[in-house]
Amino acid sequence: MVFVGFLVMASSEAQLPIMLGSSKEFEPLSINYGQLPDLGRTELRNYGINLNLVKPLTKGILGLGLGYQRFDFNFNESTNALELSTFEKMNTINVGIFYVRPLKNNWGLLFSGGTALMSNFAAGISGEDFVFNALVGFTKKWGDENRNSNLLFGAFYGTQFGEPTVFPAISFNQKLNERWSYSLGIPVTGLTYTINETQSISLLASPQGIFGNYADEIPVTGNRTLKNTKLQFNGIHTRLSYRFRFTDNLAFIGEAGLFANPTLKILDSANEAIFDFDPESSTYFNLGLRYVLQKQQKNSTK
Repeated sequence: MVFVGFLVMASSEAQLPIMLGSSKEFEPLSINYGQLPDLGRTELRNYGINLNLVKPLTKGILGLGLGYQRFDFNFNESTNALELSTFEKMNTINVGIFYVRPLKNNWGLLFSGGTALMSNFAAGISGEDFVFNALVGFTKKWGDENRNSNLLFGAFYGTQFGEPTVFPAISFNQKLNERWSYSLGIPVTGLTYTINETQSISLLASPQGIFGNYADEIPVTGNRTLKNTKLQFNGIHTRLSYRFRFTDNLAFIGEAGLFANPTLKILDSANEAIFDFDPESSTYFNLGLRYVLQKQQKNSTK
């Protein structure tokens, strides 16, 4: 079946299936811990767990993704405009589905949709806490198992660039040989070197962001209070990633890099900025554990 092997669920910031190459492995469960120690006067820690399920259908593939992320900000500054400590905790719960349908001549139709619940949950859950995301696109494959090319083009709706917006999804992925592969475009640009069957190194860059709601009342200057304020955080995530599968079903991920051109703002209910942290680019560290399943290779002879 076309497209099995190069559709996986993205990280918590993307929450969409993306084309990353013809991997022979599937990761139904992942756990991550990440840290950005110096965004100027702000530190960030992130904890997450993601679950991915895939079911082959008669005509296509159906997938389900579930994820939880916790973001802990430490603001080493103060302002008279509002109490910054209110915005130090953010939770995201993600639910999404994707469907891939093969078409003629190695073309395929890809659809993904879901919702992210982004909130501090201090005042329960409101409609402002939900952020929807979607991807609609077409894919095209050339080549065989040893050397192949894959094209994806379509459109995203999500928070990768900050506030929820529509942006193009254009990605070209090519496996050059058993060692080297690369991807150009959005959502991911990267280069991967496969050391052996258990180890690989990748250099990756992708836009990532969160747009969380704070439904509780927040006092601001002028004896006023605001509800449904937002925390916007986004930037370009560049990193060197090392992956080591140390058993048949467990893999370790270690990443280090730079979170470049970041934006970190607090917005009012009309999405107008009421405080800008003016962050700086920060080094990035991430450790992860993956539960891995080997994909069965189908015999292509008839």
